[in-house]
Amino acid sequence: MHEILSSADRVSLTMIYNEILKMSKKLERFEDIIIPSEEVSKDELQEIEKLKTESLKGENVRWDELKKRLSY
Repeated sequence: MHEILSSADRVSLTMIYNEILKMSKKLERFEDIIIPSEEVSKDELQEIEKLKTESLKGENVRWDELKKRLSY
């Protein structure tokens, strides 16, 4: 059997939901401050995609080799 929420319960749930949305937005702002975004060149993105594909296929990439490929 389903219980129907009272009007007060719905208001409380709505207030809680709105508060959660506010907190989520604040966390996103903090994340933007803490974790800086960085531009990636087209070549770098292609290399990352290539390495991702290789790793998903189970191919191994040595850490030292990867560092050399991605170093400037």
